[in-house]
Amino acid sequence: MLRDAPNVQSLWGGLLVEELVRCGVDTFVLCPGSRSTPLVQAAARNPDARCIVWGDERGAGFYALGHARSGGCAAVITTSGTAVANLLPAVVEASLDRIPLIVLTADRPHELREVGANQTIRQPGIFGDHVRWSFDLPAPDDRTPARMVLTTVDHAVSRALAESHPGPIHLNCPLREPLAPSEEAWDPACLDGLDAWLDGEDAFTWTAETMAPCPLGDEWLDDVATALASAESGLIVLGDLPHAFGHEWLGWQLGWPVWRDVRCGLIEQEHPPNLMPYVDRLLGHGFEPEVVLQFGSRPTSKRIQSWIDAGNAKQVVVVDPSPERIDPGHRVTHRFFAPADHWCDALTDALRKQEVQRELPADLLQAHERVAAALGAAVGEGDGLTEPWVARTLVDELHPEHALFVSNSMPIRDVQAYAADVQGVADVGANRGASGIDGIVSTAAGFADGAECPVTLLIGDMAMLHDVNALAFLTQQEMPVTIVVLNNGGGGIFSFLPIAEHTDVLTPYVDSAHNVHFEGVCLSFGIPYDLVEDRETFGEAYRSAIESGRTTLIEVASGLAENKAEHERIEAAIAAAVQGEATS
Repeated sequence: MLRDAPNVQSLWGGLLVEELVRCGVDTFVLCPGSRSTPLVQAAARNPDARCIVWGDERGAGFYALGHARSGGCAAVITTSGTAVANLLPAVVEASLDRIPLIVLTADRPHELREVGANQTIRQPGIFGDHVRWSFDLPAPDDRTPARMVLTTVDHAVSRALAESHPGPIHLNCPLREPLAPSEEAWDPACLDGLDAWLDGEDAFTWTAETMAPCPLGDEWLDDVATALASAESGLIVLGDLPHAFGHEWLGWQLGWPVWRDVRCGLIEQEHPPNLMPYVDRLLGHGFEPEVVLQFGSRPTSKRIQSWIDAGNAKQVVVVDPSPERIDPGHRVTHRFFAPADHWCDALTDALRKQEVQRELPADLLQAHERVAAALGAAVGEGDGLTEPWVARTLVDELHPEHALFVSNSMPIRDVQAYAADVQGVADVGANRGASGIDGIVSTAAGFADGAECPVTLLIGDMAMLHDVNALAFLTQQEMPVTIVVLNNGGGGIFSFLPIAEHTDVLTPYVDSAHNVHFEGVCLSFGIPYDLVEDRETFGEAYRSAIESGRTTLIEVASGLAENKAEHERIEAAIAAAVQGEATS
């Protein structure tokens, strides 16, 4: 009971955690430290607060981020000093990818700041403009009305969950000693007016931002529908969006193909023919869309983004609820701030009223089928354990009860480029906000926890090295993560960039070539490990890992030169298929 809090520090910690729980924060990720004791003990002793202990602050931030990616809302609690600074990468990712994240950082009180006190840095404002809102609370004091704590939490959560622009918030919490729950008198008058709240009969209410189904009137919708329908050709591009989305109908009405980012999830069984995962390969090769209609974030496909940036489309229409610009090439002609699904539904209705119904070009369908067939054949050719083959096979073999998390750099590119047409319903997660390779294992662990299902993680060796200590905490988690590491001995992606022509600089200064393998570290953390070097043993290792129900690491042996050569061979086969016939 908060009325019986042993001291005012414990009282404020209890108020913060209790109100966060009431506002829907379902998980607290706790990091070790002394200054944060009142916050940690409040979460640990709250029967409705679910606590996860993660010993590394950087990993803890990414774990909370991963949990929130799957639809939950998590808070991460740290002590003061550099512990706070370690949260910056996760905060940046949450900001750019619009993921709600509650950051509670303990701090020294104001009288100990900038006077040389131990473990004290300037924490207020440390995350800059990467947070939606930040607030430096006063140190707990029984002369301050306790309702101030509650309304601050309410506002913080509303800013984190704002429908048009969700993201991270930062509550900095200065705390004086005693930090432990030792007895120290405090004046209960600070709780005046909160009897109903304390008894659980009434709660402060926070107002989350809500958006109208579509901010366009009928006249605007009719004009937009007429403009899109009059274009001779177009392309619908889906960024990171929920599954429930009416793009199929819209594509059918306009007669346009739909390209969908793998972050939208894997292709459903019997997907409609207007959903063309490799149509980006045909851009500039007979397929010249006049209009690009983009929903949500920027696409993973560099071909599509380059087509837009080069000004090849006469009109670029972006629909997204966020007020931030999604226009790296400065080519967007129309920008609509609206939920993508509501806007799509409204436009679909407007097109129906105008009796707009166009057919997909038959030659475009045929060209896409030819490219997809050539791609599948090229990836499957031979018997070597190539990285494109692993990406495609892993998606094909993905257990139906697993979600998929894909690391940045080459893994997500390989899945998008070579496995986007593989059928199988599954949620897909990736940290594409800042596209960093740090914290990937921790994020995947949080993703599994929030989704309440096992996760298969496809990751490169460099990303694995960045977050290898996350293995220590994965053994404590109920939901297992099957980790497939593509180890080509360095940063393979740099072999495809212009720097590759300068071999004296490429290795080791850019690609960080190494001879590290992960068997030893897996043994240290008690993680089952399997090294595979051929296709047959890969499938066996993956199925065995799934059946075990344990977090397992499967290392796929590759090489920088071999990886580049295989990509070039596959791309040459696809290019030949693209050039086979012209499309219109």
